[in-house]
Amino acid sequence: MTTSSVRRRLFTITLRRAQQTPPVAQLGTLREAIYRTGPQDCVQTAGSGPAWSNKPPVVASCAVIRLCEEICMVALLDTMPEGYCSLGTRQHLGHLGPIAIGAEVTITARCVRARGKFSSWQVTVRDSHETVGEGRMDFVAVHRPRYEAQRLAPKHAALGHTSSAIPCPTS
Repeated sequence: MTTSSVRRRLFTITLRRAQQTPPVAQLGTLREAIYRTGPQDCVQTAGSGPAWSNKPPVVASCAVIRLCEEICMVALLDTMPEGYCSLGTRQHLGHLGPIAIGAEVTITARCVRARGKFSSWQVTVRDSHETVGEGRMDFVAVHRPRYEAQRLAPKHAALGHTSSAIPCPTS
């Protein structure tokens, strides 16, 4: 097979896959949510032991990431095709300042890249005093049944799980 025929074949496969996956995000989409932090968001609830308990009562970084991911995923629901779901592929968040427990934060997400099944979102988190977090969240849309069959089933089988015994709650 010549180099040009390999390139043509790869281009055809890529084009066919792109046509099968509808676009899942709209560039420029903007979402904003207000969230009141609570004890469930406190850094002490993020883990156990002195590494976690010896901290001031502030919102944990993992809670901030969860809030940022959630606003993006909710925005993606508006355009997600039937049978698809979004999965986070990269979270890059600067946790720039402390967030007091009980504070109200505003989370803003704007789609800055949308290409087929991939999207990137610029996120900002503000409390009443300052910007306390900012960064980027990347997502991929997957056809859930196909993803579970191709990517998860072999891993569950290796762990000895059957499809009815997966140790994770479902909605």
